[in-house]
Formats: sequence, C-alpha cells, structure tokens
Amino acid sequence: MKNIDKELVEWAVEKIRTEYQEDIALLIGQKGGGKIPTDEQNMVFDFFVPSTERGNQLARTFIIEDMGYDLYPISWERLERIANIEEPHMIFAFAKGEVIYAKSQEEKIRFENLKAEMLLKLQDKTFHMPKSLEFLETAQEIFQTMLFEEALCDIRKAAGGVCCYLMNAIAMVNGTYLKSGYMNLTNDLHQMKEYPCGFEKTFAEMLAEHEIDAIRKKVYELICMTRKFLTTRIMADEKKTFEPNYEDLAMWYQEMRYTFRRIAYFTSINSAEDSYLTGCYLQIEFDAVQEDFHLEKMDLMSAFDQENLARFAKRAEEIEAYLVKTIEESKVHQNKYYSFEEFVKENR
Repeated sequence: MKNIDKELVEWAVEKIRTEYQEDIALLIGQKGGGKIPTDEQNMVFDFFVPSTERGNQLARTFIIEDMGYDLYPISWERLERIANIEEPHMIFAFAKGEVIYAKSQEEKIRFENLKAEMLLKLQDKTFHMPKSLEFLETAQEIFQTMLFEEALCDIRKAAGGVCCYLMNAIAMVNGTYLKSGYMNLTNDLHQMKEYPCGFEKTFAEMLAEHEIDAIRKKVYELICMTRKFLTTRIMADEKKTFEPNYEDLAMWYQEMRYTFRRIAYFTSINSAEDSYLTGCYLQIEFDAVQEDFHLEKMDLMSAFDQENLARFAKRAEEIEAYLVKTIEESKVHQNKYYSFEEFVKENR
C-alpha cells in the first residue's frame, strides 16, 4: 500500500480550516503514531482538542485498503488529567505529541505548557513516588480479580493489565514513562536506570505458560518483586528527609493503651476468637505507625496460637514495651497520670 500519511494530515488540516475553524483548538500528531516497524514512521495525526461541542463531530474511524485509522477527541480537561499522570497509558501520546494545527498561538502555548508540567512531575520525587505506589495498588487490585477468573482468556487478559501497571510503576520511580504505551515494554525496561532484578526473566516465563495456576504464580512473583523494589527505594529516599513527630506517636499510643488491656484480658480468659480479632485490629495499627514513624516491624499475628494464648499475650507486651521505650526516648510530653486527682489537678 502506498503511504498516505502526509495526504491524510493535509486532509485533516483542510477539514478543520474549512468546516471546524471555530470548533477545533488543536490537531496533534506524532511520528510513527504507534505503527509497526514495517510501516513508514512519518508524522501522522493522533488526536484533536475540540473547543466546542460541535468540534467532536470531526472524530472518525475508517479503513483505507488494509490500514485502520482513528481520529479521536481529547478535551482540555482530559489532557489536564493525563498531565497529572492519572492515565498512565496515555502519557506517551501526550509526551510525544506535536502540534500539527493550532487555532491560535495561545492554544499551542497552553498545550506545550501542560506537556512541560507533566514532564516536570515525572522528575519530581514527591509526585512520582506516590504515583508509583498507586499504580502498584491498581496492579494488585487486578490480581485480586484474577484469582477468581476461571477462563484462560480472562487470566491472560488480567495478567497483561497487571504487567502494564507494574511497568508503569517502575517507570514512574525512574522518573520516566513507557515510550510506546503497552508496546515494547521490555525495551523500555532496558532504558531505565533501575528495575527489579529478575523482572524480565519472570515476565518471559509468564508469557510461555499455558496453565492458569502457573500464570497466576508468575504474576504474583512479578508483583512481589516490584513491591520490594519500590518500597526499598521509597523508604531509602524518605529516610534522608524524615523528621518524625513523636507527639503524634504518643497520642496514638494513649488511644491504643486500652486495646492492649483488652488483649491481655482476652488471652487471660482463653478467648481465642476475641484475642485473634483484637490482635488483627492492633496489627493494622502497628503496620500504619511503623510506616509513618519508620519503626521496627511489630509482628504480633505470627505469634497467635489458640492453644498457647500466653505466647500471644507476651508478644503484645513486648511490642507495647518497645513503643513505650521509643516514646520515652524521644522526650515528648505524655498525657499520663498516676491518679484521677493528678489528672484533675493538671486539667482544671
């Protein structure tokens, strides 16, 4: 088939100028436009930005010979969301997009400024670190759904979604983006400064699997190694600037003190159910303050044994002692009184 990229761009620009001059703010294109390598990598139109509702009528999909085309609208509001890294699969289209037509210089400048803001956000650790965790969380949510799928087609589809979000998370923590959306992912991986050891090998093994359980296992391994990779780097970065507010930790402990009393009581009367559920509540709290204050891992639930609740109680006491010591060593004020009279005296 003869290449008609240039002619199609000229057609689109002429269509806008003659029929949609007041309705289209921008026509955006990119070189290659997601084409396969055997097709010429010329400038092609990608999307347009309408300035009126009528402008959306320019949208169309069509086939010429054996080539499919899609000219689609993206509103300014959606561009702002993409610039805020809310649609990771669209970052490359914005980042590589070039203005083919602009209704005015102001529209062109607005587009370029938005793109520049997006690229700056990718370099900003305070922005891209939380985003990487957000994409990891989305991957984990897809995996949770994947656990209940029974058809190989659905399993593979979910696995692809998980891998795309994991790679977006890895790209994000490297301050970059996937250059071709969901294509050439491992090539993008090679361009990054850091990525999880073994990721590419496990990804290739996942592609080779034919059994549902085997695919799930490989996807689980990919999630685990990405979690470890991200948390290690994020925690290392946070430690450089971390200044804990131990007053908040003291207030949290004052709130939790009665829960420690509960677990001591439930274990003393051999109530496995109440001991277990109270322990779960405490473990959630421990994990939160561990992250917030960079504390040691406070593993309570591994000690649970309904045949030996005394061991569980002892572990709770050890964790409480560690927390009390941490707070006391920080020298922060504690609202702790040895009698009601002392409390009243201090709180008149």
